[in-house]
Amino acid sequence: MSVSAISIDRFPACHPTTVSTTENKIKNIFIYLTPSIISSVLPLLALPIITRFLTPLDFGVAALAISTTALIVSFLSCGVDAAAQRYYFEYRNNPDDLRALISTTIFFLIFIFVLIVSPIYWLSGFIAKTVLGSEQYRFAIFVSYINGCCTVMVNFYLLLYRNMEKAKYFSAFTITHNSANTVLTLILVVWFGYGYMGIIYGSFLSSVLIFAVLFVMFYKAYPFHFKKHILIDNLKYGIPLIPNVFTSVVYQFFDKYMLSSMASLASVGVLSIAQNLSGKLFVFMTALQSTFDPLFMKDMFDRGEEGAASVGRNFTIFTYLSIMTVLVAILFGEEIMRIMAPPSYYEAIDVMLILLCGISIQTFGKIVGSQLAYIKKAYLSFPITVVGLLVNVGINLALIPRWQAVGAAMATLMTIMMMNGLYVLIAQRGYKIVYEHHILVPIYVLVFISTFILIYLRSVEASYFIQYSFKVFALIAYGVLGVKAEILTREKMNALFQIITFRNMDGKWRGA
Repeated sequence: MSVSAISIDRFPACHPTTVSTTENKIKNIFIYLTPSIISSVLPLLALPIITRFLTPLDFGVAALAISTTALIVSFLSCGVDAAAQRYYFEYRNNPDDLRALISTTIFFLIFIFVLIVSPIYWLSGFIAKTVLGSEQYRFAIFVSYINGCCTVMVNFYLLLYRNMEKAKYFSAFTITHNSANTVLTLILVVWFGYGYMGIIYGSFLSSVLIFAVLFVMFYKAYPFHFKKHILIDNLKYGIPLIPNVFTSVVYQFFDKYMLSSMASLASVGVLSIAQNLSGKLFVFMTALQSTFDPLFMKDMFDRGEEGAASVGRNFTIFTYLSIMTVLVAILFGEEIMRIMAPPSYYEAIDVMLILLCGISIQTFGKIVGSQLAYIKKAYLSFPITVVGLLVNVGINLALIPRWQAVGAAMATLMTIMMMNGLYVLIAQRGYKIVYEHHILVPIYVLVFISTFILIYLRSVEASYFIQYSFKVFALIAYGVLGVKAEILTREKMNALFQIITFRNMDGKWRGA
């Protein structure tokens, strides 16, 4: 649980005109969204096939093994990868320091991950028995650990590309990584019949491949140059983040562990499928963030408090665009699930709707990180992570025994709400963003109302006419909000049309 929109009217002054700015921003959105869309579409196309070959129990084993090792990897990384993203903006104009930042960070990650390989191998049986209830899953734990290590380092390189605004490299590697993962998983599950190990092997092989390529490319561009003080700075910034990152992974692990203990591994599979589908929207939100985050950071670093209103406007548009897809997924979540999986997975429908509602709130989680990074006070998140962990554990203990996967989803939603609320309160004290409450509040009210009305209509088996009438009303209401927020305007729609049709802003075909 991570736990902004591009203002087409505002951008750093170095860009000459509003028209070209509009086109460039929308172009960047499309470049960053391309891998997000492909990364989401390919697994979605594969899921109806995979769910016919794997049971919810298989999904449960894979999900619990991966989340368990992610917990270990997040602790070992000491937050240096996140620290390096922050210091990039300080060192970006100094080639020598930037080279040292990149190579020092990756050296530390490789060193610490390799150092722990042997202990993980010897403890994998104990971990498997403790978490999954049987030592037969020990190899799943070991492979998942190596996969988790490679994934952290791949994401480190991809975020560097994002910060460098090399959107094409970011997109190409993201698409390749996710495509390879999907194709390999399909082959291993369907053709070779590897079962739950097919999911783990597919992720492992694709991560190793992409990491090797990225490592070579970055090494050629930024040869090894270790600087002790840079590592120390990274550790000073990153170690206070460990509770936050660690707790974030605990959220992903603990509900699955409780479901496995109090219900069954099949219930873990149901939750995993719902998280898988709802997570595609979080990927979309993260892709939008790839365009907005550099703008937030530039406004904060270059303009200070004077950029607060611009950041607030950008955040409103980011939120509107992000939640647009979330709302559509909520409204048509039942239809999506019926296409994606056989009846044995339909229990995941309500779970997915609740998780999507929680994802909508994560727009705030996407911006508070920039605020805390700007003021160098990431440690302020520590008390929130502790409280959040305790709240999450308590709610899961109360709800899972009665409602199983639905209870776990409700615990996630309530924890996200509490965590993001506290984060905003603290981050606003350091760098106060001028939020546009008159737009943000109606957006979130509509999302919550839509989620729980649809769950109620499903529970009482309301007619399709009633359900679809409400869905149409919700879509119209969201469109009206976009017009009132001056996000859905003729200028923006015209700029969007130019990008889609490959025309210049003067209406002529590009290259003509």
